[in-house]
Amino acid sequence: MSMAVIASALATLLHEGVGHSVVAWLRGDVPTELTSNHLSSLRPDRWVDAAGTLVNLMVGAGSLLASRSAGDRANIRYFFWILAALNLLPGAGYFLFSGIIGFGDWFEVIAGLPYQVPLRIGMAVFGAVLYLLIVRLLAVSVRPFVSDRRAYNTVGRLPYYAACLFSCAAGALDPLGLKLLFTSTIPAAFGGSSGLMWADSLLPSAPAERKLIVSGEPAWWIAAVLLGICYILVLGRGIQFAH
Repeated sequence: MSMAVIASALATLLHEGVGHSVVAWLRGDVPTELTSNHLSSLRPDRWVDAAGTLVNLMVGAGSLLASRSAGDRANIRYFFWILAALNLLPGAGYFLFSGIIGFGDWFEVIAGLPYQVPLRIGMAVFGAVLYLLIVRLLAVSVRPFVSDRRAYNTVGRLPYYAACLFSCAAGALDPLGLKLLFTSTIPAAFGGSSGLMWADSLLPSAPAERKLIVSGEPAWWIAAVLLGICYILVLGRGIQFAH
């Protein structure tokens, strides 16, 4: 749960802070407000809208590679697995969500372009295929931590619930009000990472070559409490930028 809180905060900071905010600044836009839910800026920009997801996908791919490279260092390997999941799954899910619902960053990316219906269908299909591929990769990577199917309740579903509730706790303080919590935060949190709820169905049937167990370390608990409180109180309420 501690690792999930830390990974969830980092994934959002990467999406909103690095992807949207930094790219907006690099492209000459002026960010006016940054929260755990959104970035407000003075003018629309397709590259800014796309950058949040692209950053999550790049960092998620790197985290999955780092997890596999960690060897027998169970805690580090598991943390990078959670970080990969909370970056890759919402990243892929955004294409599916925007294509079907007609809302969100990638709907803004294609807004005003011709052939809207084929674009949205293609984006939804691409998102669904990518999402399924990512869930499969995550299932293969986490196999050493899952001694049996029941163990996945702790390994995969517990961090999912922890990350979702943490995101909602911050989103409830957003200055745009509770409407954004129900239309954006909750769907993004519970829907975006929902692949963690059924990734065990794609676990390899063969047992893992090694078995790994995460050990309790107070440093993770302390880091999660400190980062979590700061994240909720600061980014949840939002940061205003002078302009």
